[in-house]
Amino acid sequence: MLSSIVPTYDIYYKESNKAFPNSAKRLENKSKRTLAYETKHKRDVESSTDPLEKELSYYGLVYMPKIRKRNPQKSLIKNKRTFKRADTDTNAQNLTSSTSTTNLTPSTSTINLTPSSSIINLTPSTSTTNSTVSTSNTTSTKDVIEFIALQLSKYRFIFPNPPPAKLNQNGWPDKDVYNPELDKMFWWRNDPVLNEFHEHWHLVMGKVDDDPRDRGGENFIYTHRQFLARYDADRLCVGMEKVVALPDYVTPIPDAFYPHPYLVQDWRGEKAHFTARPTNQTFHDIVKIADGEFSIYTVSGLEEERKSLIEWIDGGTNDKHPNPLKFVDSDASVLGHDLEVNLHNDGHQLLAYIMHPYTVGYPPSVLVGARAGLRDPLFWRWHRHLDNIYLRWQNYLGPSDFHHDAPNVTIRATDIILSFTDVLLKVYPDGQNDEWSEFGKNTFGGNNFDVNFTNSPIVTNEFHTKMKYRKYIWREDKNDEENISYLFPRDWHYFLRVTNEIDVISIITFRIFIVPEVFADSQVHWIELDKFKKILQPFEKAVIVREADKSIMIRKPAQKNESQFDESQILPEFKKEKNKLTTQAISEKLFCYCGWPYHMILPRGTKGKGTKFKLLVFISDGTNDMVPFYDQCGSTELCGGEKWSDKIPDSRPLGYPFNRPFKDGSYEKTFKGLHNVAIRDISIIWKDDDFSEF
Repeated sequence: MLSSIVPTYDIYYKESNKAFPNSAKRLENKSKRTLAYETKHKRDVESSTDPLEKELSYYGLVYMPKIRKRNPQKSLIKNKRTFKRADTDTNAQNLTSSTSTTNLTPSTSTINLTPSSSIINLTPSTSTTNSTVSTSNTTSTKDVIEFIALQLSKYRFIFPNPPPAKLNQNGWPDKDVYNPELDKMFWWRNDPVLNEFHEHWHLVMGKVDDDPRDRGGENFIYTHRQFLARYDADRLCVGMEKVVALPDYVTPIPDAFYPHPYLVQDWRGEKAHFTARPTNQTFHDIVKIADGEFSIYTVSGLEEERKSLIEWIDGGTNDKHPNPLKFVDSDASVLGHDLEVNLHNDGHQLLAYIMHPYTVGYPPSVLVGARAGLRDPLFWRWHRHLDNIYLRWQNYLGPSDFHHDAPNVTIRATDIILSFTDVLLKVYPDGQNDEWSEFGKNTFGGNNFDVNFTNSPIVTNEFHTKMKYRKYIWREDKNDEENISYLFPRDWHYFLRVTNEIDVISIITFRIFIVPEVFADSQVHWIELDKFKKILQPFEKAVIVREADKSIMIRKPAQKNESQFDESQILPEFKKEKNKLTTQAISEKLFCYCGWPYHMILPRGTKGKGTKFKLLVFISDGTNDMVPFYDQCGSTELCGGEKWSDKIPDSRPLGYPFNRPFKDGSYEKTFKGLHNVAIRDISIIWKDDDFSEF
């Protein structure tokens, strides 16, 4: 007797979005919802003008809107609507007194949606408790399954799937459709260590509503901005334009994507391939069904979220953002958090299932999560779209006035001295005993402190890179083996000459950035290379030595060989252990593996004369900025503090001094006349010949 079954599903809608898709068109819902629901589940639908209500009644469903007010402190607040089976039998028994609980065991927890093999698991195999459904004494488990199958078939009709991508037996499409050998950035987006860092970052910077990470929203924006800056720099080096942001949520997306055939995901207890995306797909409303819950994401809801963010950034308030922004640097984390957990997360869901808006029986694309999302060019277009929204807020802040943060020190362009490590070893092999500190003082300091060493044979005006090859085993997947290419830099040292102009000890922080010369007036394209703190004695003329492989941006020790590369793979053994740990414990356990890959610390550059870059050294007052004197195993610039409760070790905004717009849009005007800033030209050259490694 299906009439007495009352299974409950939670359907999540965006606030103010009451549209419900119906095959060819979206139903217009203009009538007001009522909170009343009769005890015997009766509704007079014949006189209703609500098309959603009529459609649901056809399937024996009624709605019970339960509106929850948005809490600005919570990450995702949505309207929650509970749908129940309508009781059409006026003589139905009182369910309160006559219901019993039936456990759906694994053998009965699958539903055949089609004559083929599409199934939905109501009880995950890893669950310790079985799902329960309330039934009457005369209702069988078979009736429950038949009823739920009816509801799922309804959603399948409303959310049809477009034609799938055509793939060959090797997992790739025909080469005239997509050929990875002709994809200029395939090696970059598919670098395994880079993708592992992205996965580590999302685990280390996990979300706990009542115990958030320090400045987590700001960190989200800055880390992904660094991803974008480096991606655009390498696109420039291979002759491509900068990433173009998605313009809106209605324009067809021309980019196709075909994931690597060796790449698989855990999907319903099995290893399944990620889904390919054909060209010219468009955003669709989707229904995501998992563990008995229906989550509906709508394009109109995504657009409403974007508009509410823009209104908030422009100084207004609305139901979603009742408290106005203060337009100070500390707003960064509040805005970044809201942007991440709402617009960013919902957009990823819509893009991940853009091929399969009705998700039952179909695995998503790589855009569903952090593990492989970087591999899809659409990831970068989506994140440039998000970063542009954040940049809109930064532009309201106006340029920085650095005079309040100009310690009494002087550094000149000729004081930025670079030397390759292999050259230093040939000239003075004992220098490695004290990290070339004494060598730096004797060679570049003392009587030579004002000498221009630009043309010295032990000094370089270039960075060098090369491409290497190795065998990579897909241990996170099915242990397939593949020969891959990857970038590698020539190790170097900084020798930075700086003068303390006053008769007191000065504590200073060095902040080092590079940018392609053609992007120099874009604040979002400056790539951070390092940040560290030093102490100067009164009137000291110091030569500060810094090794490139100690960078605050990377994990330490730097990954330079194959065994070190493989250390960052998140293997199945850890995934099992992870399920037993709290978010905080996972974060602390993985911190030392979190950081930008050292082998990709530089853009590749170009052959011959190389690609022109600007290198900037900004010295800020380090007295109270919390930047440590010591190096930590993970990147504290990208991955937060080592412990969950630790503060980010820098009181200044992430990316400082590039966290605000330039004066008149010019980096030269912004830093002109500052004695604590030095800028010089360098080139990055992709070398054919080999160089020594350390």
